[in-house]
Amino acid sequence: MNFDKQVAAFAKKANTSIDKTMRGVSIKLFSAIIKSSPVDSGRFRANWMASGSSPATGTNNNTDKSGSSSTAAATNYVAGARMSSVFTLSNNLPYAHNLEFGGYKPGNGPNTVGGFSKQAPTGLVRINADRFQRILDEQARLYK
Repeated sequence: MNFDKQVAAFAKKANTSIDKTMRGVSIKLFSAIIKSSPVDSGRFRANWMASGSSPATGTNNNTDKSGSSSTAAATNYVAGARMSSVFTLSNNLPYAHNLEFGGYKPGNGPNTVGGFSKQAPTGLVRINADRFQRILDEQARLYK
């Protein structure tokens, strides 16, 4: 095999590895965020939407207490997207910001303590984003 063909073969393998790693990281991270989401009716979990470089818009009235439907939809989106896509996970319900950063009326309620969700007092996206490097390293090792 000549040098040009070797470089082309390496580049093809590297691009495939990068693509598989990116997809694996996105699926694991999105799944973790969905599973970390507080559950009352299940509507919040049902409103996680995967998309490309532009965040999804709108909301739905579905419920998904287990998160399995939302996780499957996100996984299917990521798995089926073009190679080298950017993946975004968004939730457009008006209380998403309060679940992540607090901000419910001060005091304690049946589902809140000090303005934070009892189920996710330190957020859900932030705590999973902190795991990003570990997830990336794990996925990269799979596709070396």
